[in-house]
Amino acid sequence: MTKYVVKLRYYPGDILEEIKERDLEDLAQKYAVKISYEKIENRRMKEDLLMENTLDKQIEDISQEVITVSGDRERKFSDSIRALYEKYRCPRTTYGLLGSNEAGEKIAKGLMNIYGGW
Repeated sequence: MTKYVVKLRYYPGDILEEIKERDLEDLAQKYAVKISYEKIENRRMKEDLLMENTLDKQIEDISQEVITVSGDRERKFSDSIRALYEKYRCPRTTYGLLGSNEAGEKIAKGLMNIYGGW
């Protein structure tokens, strides 16, 4: 059985609305997938501006919100990604799916073409 895993990486300013863990829990239950959420915040105030030096950092250490979705039923997995894109939008950079497996990335990229990704 194929395992689908996708990491949706949203950088500051990318998402349409605040990600709420309760909303993710509801989606996970509705589509019978596993969804986890991590917020990484490394921006600092400098001269009254919120800034971050990203040049010498690993992609995983840059400020971002990461939604990880996994499942083993293609249709349910695909529907959950579609619901996330409709609510938050598609990730907006070429690194937006870094950490996904091939099967999950293929579905996520295919849906990006429909829902306005990069």
